Amino acid sequence: MRFPWLVTAIREGKRHDGSIVGPPMAIDFFKYISDNDIKALVAWLRTIKPVKNQVKKSDYSKEKLQAGVPAGVVPDTAPNDQLKYGEYLVRVGHCMECHTKDKDGHPDLANQMGAGGKQFPNPRGLNVSANITQDKETGIGGWTDAQIIRAITKGIRANDAQMRPPMCFACYDRMTPSDLGAIVAYLRTIKPVRNDVLQ
Repeated sequence: MRFPWLVTAIREGKRHDGSIVGPPMAIDFFKYISDNDIKALVAWLRTIKPVKNQVKKSDYSKEKLQAGVPAGVVPDTAPNDQLKYGEYLVRVGHCMECHTKDKDGHPDLANQMGAGGKQFPNPRGLNVSANITQDKETGIGGWTDAQIIRAITKGIRANDAQMRPPMCFACYDRMTPSDLGAIVAYLRTIKPVRNDVLQ
């Protein structure tokens, strides 16, 4: 591979000069991207037309940055294993990073995975991530598969309310039906957690 440092930057948060890539780079989730997928991602990144843009340096003066552990060899997850492949897609898509409240600076995956409630301040107000566990009252346990897919790809909740950023439904709208089916199958296995955030 011609650009191995890009793989390290994405999966481990370390640039070619040794400096650390800080948030929002989701290295806790990107470290699971398979070797073949990361190679394909880097190959695609190299096709993007160059744009000269002087970017202001990030300021992480209030937190200590650390690179992730070396990813090592990460094998492919077979798409024909729907549940495992759905888990893989949700993991590398870092869905649970946004849909889980933080504890000590990291998503509390052990206790609140997918329960929502993470806050995203923006110029227009405050967006709060939804509960995507199987709780029937406060999560998506009562949603149909079609409603979940519509939420992912169109940003429309089961009650027809429109979602707002940072939910990137315009990106997810390009996913294949089989990938979306795998994601839904995996989400159905998420333990119900009651969390009264806006649905």
